[in-house]
Amino acid sequence: MNGFPLSRILNRRFFFGSFGAGIIACSGFGWIGSEKFVVPNRRALEPRHEAALKAPEEFGFELSEAYSVTAGDGIALSCRLISPAKHPGAAVKTRRMRQRLGAGTSVRSTVVMLHGRGGIKEDAFPVAERFVAAGFRCLIFDARAHGVSGGDFTTYGAKEVGDLRAVLDDAETRFGHETLGPFVGFGISLGAAVLLQALPEEPRLRSAVVVAPFADLPTVAQRSVANVIHPAMPRFLTGMVTTVGGIRAGFSPELISPVESAARIRVPVMVAHGDRDRVIPMAEGRRVFEALPENGINRWRPVPGGRHGDVLAVGNDDLYQEMIEFWIANLGSN
Repeated sequence: MNGFPLSRILNRRFFFGSFGAGIIACSGFGWIGSEKFVVPNRRALEPRHEAALKAPEEFGFELSEAYSVTAGDGIALSCRLISPAKHPGAAVKTRRMRQRLGAGTSVRSTVVMLHGRGGIKEDAFPVAERFVAAGFRCLIFDARAHGVSGGDFTTYGAKEVGDLRAVLDDAETRFGHETLGPFVGFGISLGAAVLLQALPEEPRLRSAVVVAPFADLPTVAQRSVANVIHPAMPRFLTGMVTTVGGIRAGFSPELISPVESAARIRVPVMVAHGDRDRVIPMAEGRRVFEALPENGINRWRPVPGGRHGDVLAVGNDDLYQEMIEFWIANLGSN
């Protein structure tokens, strides 16, 4: 028989057919996985949020009307300013924190608060209840692709750093320095990672507290995919997810490295992390802390028993008091 034997032809067809099917399957996995990677679920307001919106003075604070800030690429960011209530109601957490801090503790400063992935600005309400006890105002906003802000994709800091700058620029114009005082920063999870990336280039932030930050995006992405799909997920598949996600969202995931940014920060930073965090292990936060330049002021604060979703609740008033006192002590640091 001339030419190739039939068995060889069939084997080649099987090989190339299987190879093609594998490519299609991997591409499909990359696209579906990228959806989870760069498209957060948008949460609606919960009853606890509605209660604070309806009667904020019962929680120790006053709220500005929601307003919009336009980011550099044109998307709208939904913001509010929280201020200490002039005539607080029950305000149980606020009164308790004020008692812990001692009489006469009152500062003129504003905490800009960055929520985590899948969060909304209203998640800040129970945190702000404690911060207003010391006189802090709190500037809150929905990150891009979250809450009622615009945008379809999260970029883990690539675009969010500019968003933060736009929010600060607008607040200074809208409310004035006499009202706001100096800024300090608070971020949790994704918000912590964004804040770390912003700090080297944002001189308006006097100090910062970051809770449960990741050190670099490729590492946390590998862990997240493994947790969601399978612990033995090959790295090349995770790389496909992040690459496709980066192309869709217009950023380079491999360049997102809060730990590298940490080495260039020149203001005091407190890093808090739960020792039972399985989403972003405490070792990630420790890497960030150890990358900070030595200044004798930075603080490492492990939270025994704290997991990713409950680290603030587990740390409770002890942790909140430490954060507040850290900011107050460093308002004049730079």
